[in-house]
Amino acid sequence: MSGNPSGRTNFIKNNRLPFFKVYPPAANLTGLIREFQVYHAKWNEEENLPQPFITCLANTEQNLYFYINDPVTVIPAGTIKIISPRVVVTGPKFKPVGLLFGKDHLMIKVAFCPTGTYRLLGIDMQQTVNKGLDATALWGNEVTGIVEQLRKIASYDAMIEMISAFIDRKFDKACRPEEPIDNIAIRMLDPLSDHTLEKWASLACLSLRQFERNFITRVGISPKLFIRIARFEYAMKVKNDFPDKSWAGIALECGYTDSSHLLKDFKEFAEFAPGRFYLNPTSGFSEFPTG
Repeated sequence: MSGNPSGRTNFIKNNRLPFFKVYPPAANLTGLIREFQVYHAKWNEEENLPQPFITCLANTEQNLYFYINDPVTVIPAGTIKIISPRVVVTGPKFKPVGLLFGKDHLMIKVAFCPTGTYRLLGIDMQQTVNKGLDATALWGNEVTGIVEQLRKIASYDAMIEMISAFIDRKFDKACRPEEPIDNIAIRMLDPLSDHTLEKWASLACLSLRQFERNFITRVGISPKLFIRIARFEYAMKVKNDFPDKSWAGIALECGYTDSSHLLKDFKEFAEFAPGRFYLNPTSGFSEFPTG
C-alpha cells in the first residue's frame, strides 16, 4: 500500500469489483436500524485483491451479521481463532478484533441504532461487548433457515427484503417502545456535542445514576466510554476522508485537548500508532468498506 497514499485499493482486475451497497431501512424501522449493508467479494490467486484479513477498531456499533457463504474467523487476541456463527449479534467494542474472511465472502450487515438491538431483543447488551452472540440462541433454527434461503437467492436486493421482513416480524411481535434515552443515545453519536453527562441524563428525563445504569443495559458500555469511542471513530473518518490533514489538526477538530489524548485513544482502541493508519487494513477505513 506504500504506493497508494489515500490508503485505498480500487480492486480493479479484469473489470471486476466487489459488491458493496447500503440500503435504508423501512420507515417503521428507522428508529431501530440505521442501515443494511451488503458486501460480497471473492479472492483467488488470479485477482489482485488484498489479503482477506481486517481489523475492526473500537466502535459504537450494534450489528446483526449474516454470513451467507464462507464462514468468518474471529481472531480476538494472539493466535486464538474462533469460527463465527453464520448469524451473529454483536455489540460495541472498546478494543480491536481481527476478522479473517473466506474466499467467497458474502455478508449482510444490519446496523442498528445505539439501543436498537436492546429494543428488539430485550437482552442486557453488556454480554455483546467485544464479542458476538450466536443468533440461534436468541431466535432458534429460524435464522438457520433464513441463511439456507438466502443461499438460493441470486438478487442482493431480494436478500435485503427477506431479512428486513424477518426483522419487521420481530419488531411487530416483541419490540420495546421507544423511550427518551433511545433518542439521546443516537444524539450522543455526535462527537462535537459539548453536553455533560448530567445534561444528557436530564434530556433523557432520568437522574444521572438512572441514566448511566439504563445506558449500560441498553448499549453495553458506559455513556462516558461511548462518547470517547464516538469521538475516536469520528477522528478516523476525518483522516480517511482528508488524508492530507495532520493528526494534530484532526485532534483539535475532533474535540481532543491535544494530540497526546488522541494518541492515548489510538493505543487503547486501535493498538497501533496513528502513523500505521494506512498500513493496517481496517473495517471502514481502508480497502474494506465494512466488516
